[in-house]
Amino acid sequence: MPTLDENEIKQAAGYFGGADQVSPLVLADRLLSLAQDADRAGFTRPAERLLRLAYSVCNEKPH
Repeated sequence: MPTLDENEIKQAAGYFGGADQVSPLVLADRLLSLAQDADRAGFTRPAERLLRLAYSVCNEKPH
């Protein structure tokens, strides 16, 4: 599974209000919500990418 670099995480944080600091928990929650919406809309690959990004933010790997 490809890893996400710090720039990708910072870019994702910028989409959520442009704050310099975003709580990892809040960011992960928003990314998971976006992944669910993408999956429901039939965008499986982007949903998987968002899920990986959410796990990267929390420094956890999916089981």
